[in-house]
Amino acid sequence: MSDDQAAKTDAPKLTPVEGFKEASNGLYGAIGDELADPAPNFSEGSVQLLKHHGSYQQDDRDTRTERKKAGIGRDYKMMLRTKFPGGILSTEQYLICDDLCSKYGQEDLRVTSRQDFQFHGVAKNDLRPLIHDVNELAKITTLGGCGDVVRNTMAAPVADIDPKFKDCGADLIAISQGISDYFLPATKSYFDLWLDDEKATFNEDGTVAISLNGDTKSVDEPLYGPTYLPRKFKIGIATDFDNSVDAYTQDIGLIATTENGAIVGYEVLVGGGLGYSHRKPKTYARAGTAIAFVDESDLIPIIEAIVRVQRDHGGRADRKHARLKYLIDDWGFDKFRTTLWEYAGREYPAPRGIEPSAQPDYLGWSKQSQPGMNYVGVWVENGRVRDFENGYQFRSGLRAIIKKYKPSIRLTPHHNVILANIADADVDDVQAMLDQYKIPTDANIATIRRMEMACPALPLCGLAMAEAERGMPEMMDSIEALGHGDSDVIIRMSGCPNNCSRPRSAEIGIIGAGADRYELYTGGEYNGTRLNELVGEKLPAAQLPVIIGHLFDRWKAEGKDGERFGDWSARIGVEAIQALIAEKK
Repeated sequence: MSDDQAAKTDAPKLTPVEGFKEASNGLYGAIGDELADPAPNFSEGSVQLLKHHGSYQQDDRDTRTERKKAGIGRDYKMMLRTKFPGGILSTEQYLICDDLCSKYGQEDLRVTSRQDFQFHGVAKNDLRPLIHDVNELAKITTLGGCGDVVRNTMAAPVADIDPKFKDCGADLIAISQGISDYFLPATKSYFDLWLDDEKATFNEDGTVAISLNGDTKSVDEPLYGPTYLPRKFKIGIATDFDNSVDAYTQDIGLIATTENGAIVGYEVLVGGGLGYSHRKPKTYARAGTAIAFVDESDLIPIIEAIVRVQRDHGGRADRKHARLKYLIDDWGFDKFRTTLWEYAGREYPAPRGIEPSAQPDYLGWSKQSQPGMNYVGVWVENGRVRDFENGYQFRSGLRAIIKKYKPSIRLTPHHNVILANIADADVDDVQAMLDQYKIPTDANIATIRRMEMACPALPLCGLAMAEAERGMPEMMDSIEALGHGDSDVIIRMSGCPNNCSRPRSAEIGIIGAGADRYELYTGGEYNGTRLNELVGEKLPAAQLPVIIGHLFDRWKAEGKDGERFGDWSARIGVEAIQALIAEKK
């Protein structure tokens, strides 16, 4: 046996997704052919490639059983995710997205925890027109909204307007945009498949034929290579006074560090990530670890070096063990740092131990640093921009206000919406319209609900194990009814352990583990620097508000003055919390 043959034998078997990427010629694959196929769904190979173009294939899980009994296939739908670095979009972009969700989707927009929009309920035949219109009409890309690449770069959405940032001396929104642009895939497939109308022929049945004429030579991907990254890669920019982006949960977290208000450098964190699999100890949530302190000019070089290390050495044999956090822990931090310096061609200064002091929600009215201007943060229940019967009129209200006053729009890391650049003379009128449409700010929402988050989960997410978005409102209503509406505690809920709503970094995290069964976590740090710990398993939804209410009662009776719930529960420990839970089970 030759050395090459031995090396191939010893090499771990790669996942099928790696094969799909390698054979795709730069993310083309069979997507073009399948767009012309009247079948309501894409093949598995195309499903994996479509993620890099910004789309997930889903189906309505509420109707699966009924349709199966009737001998009908699944009700397939596509989800499309945009990229808004820093969460910034214009009046025109917002209104176009609002139009498109009616034309091609399910009549609503979903603000994500990464400051994006998601379009849900998109039929396969509408995917190409939607991606085309999002790009051509709104000038918004979806490339890299999902997939094994650098995802949307997060930043404090008020960094260019809030007086606290006035003396920073750096535009964090522009930095997030620069990072996003730098790490976009170079492939031509996105343009050829979705944007080039000269290559598209629309058929009477709604399908579209893409004429590539053999012109699918993959563009050289100098950064990503032919197989892109082993898994998704997330970057967020915080400051030492604003960690709304949850920097410790990112593959790379950047903490802009200030002295007398001015940014003097950036603490670089690596290896954050919250996703894991139940009962698989090789997978786990991890908070980022500080590795360096750098100047603004060094941000792109050190980020690129980290991405290249992950590209070349991250796990490709097991997608559940492929994020940067596992590479760091498998190697050990010293080896990772040494390898990073080799890739960077230099060493960087040691970290300074900087930690953020707060995690603002931006709700309510605030003066801007621009004279005569104001912004208002409005609460959107679970990020779902739609009108609720006899309740919140998020969609029609936001559209009416945005159309009339033409504000700048910012999507927050807590899936809420900020309306900015509102003149002093218009503040009362805008507030009157918010009241008219029953849209809360900070004045008409319970404290316990200000920081809540839940992921979409059922019925469309294929990964969901339990309810989240549809179940959280009732749970929070019950907690309020128990007298805890004034409790300043961060509660987040996810339908599965992928943690899209970041429950593991909250003071209380609730994670789906099966049909109407949840894991309960407590003890996270309010500023996002400490993850919570498992304290309850297999808890039905009906028990959660009772248990949480009981924990709140004890915290309020026994906690130290000013002690937050997360700190109290971490201080008394897992066993003590479990004993309290047992009293109510």
